[in-house]
Amino acid sequence: MENVLIVSSSKTALQSLASFFKENFSCVPKAAESAYQAEGFLEKDPSLELVVINSPLMDDTGIELAEHIVSDTLSCCILMIKRENAEKFSERAEKSGIIVIGKPFGRDLIYQLVRTVDISLKRSQKLYLETIRLENKITEIKTIDKAKFMLMQYKEMTEAQAHSYLEQYAMNKRRKKNIAALEIIDKINEQYL
Repeated sequence: MENVLIVSSSKTALQSLASFFKENFSCVPKAAESAYQAEGFLEKDPSLELVVINSPLMDDTGIELAEHIVSDTLSCCILMIKRENAEKFSERAEKSGIIVIGKPFGRDLIYQLVRTVDISLKRSQKLYLETIRLENKITEIKTIDKAKFMLMQYKEMTEAQAHSYLEQYAMNKRRKKNIAALEIIDKINEQYL
């Protein structure tokens, strides 16, 4: 966990949370004293992984800011709120995806929550990268198939001939198959369309 923002109007709590993250997660969190400052950080740095809000803030209850964070950014949000308010807000928070901690709490609880968020973020990032890889692979396959189809349609080749032609073209030009397919598509478009 590297990109963390702590939002707290209490300077004591802000310093305590900042030192907690430095000691336990080897990161230097950014700090904001108000919802307005926090929103400025969120606009400037969309790569924030976690925002920890110590409610109430001087210009917000913290709840509205937390809802804004989970609905409009990719950041996770932990909202620290008085225990009696946490119970009232918990159902609404669950639906939104806000993690709520009732104050007072122990360091062990916040440590476990942040570790869980960190693990979840790493898994999500891994799945995201795998999804991108698969989408790129699908795009490559579609491009190759389009080139083969155009060879079959305009050059009157069979599928096997189109496949062999594409592989031979890629090998002769020392290109990846999908790049060779794009070149073939461009050439056919220029010649026939």
